[in-house]
Amino acid sequence: MESKFTEMYQKEPADEKDGACGQVADLLDSVVDGEASAEEQSFFNSHLEECVSCFENHQKQKLLKSLISGHLKRVIVPESLALTIKAKIQETI
Repeated sequence: MESKFTEMYQKEPADEKDGACGQVADLLDSVVDGEASAEEQSFFNSHLEECVSCFENHQKQKLLKSLISGHLKRVIVPESLALTIKAKIQETI
């Protein structure tokens, strides 16, 4: 049984909603990381105003990122190590 809140925000037909939800899912990481363009961010925010499911997914992703980043410590490594790692990455590309 759906809540009245959920029913109220299900405005789009199922086919259109699935397409928009797919686009929002593809943008989720970019938005949470602050890497989405202004146009992508606007589309994302507009969709979240209408879609409870995508809104909840966005909230979960933000929470997960904050939990993970809160437990990570930045470690300064020798520049030679960083250069070696970058060189190995370039070899594999």
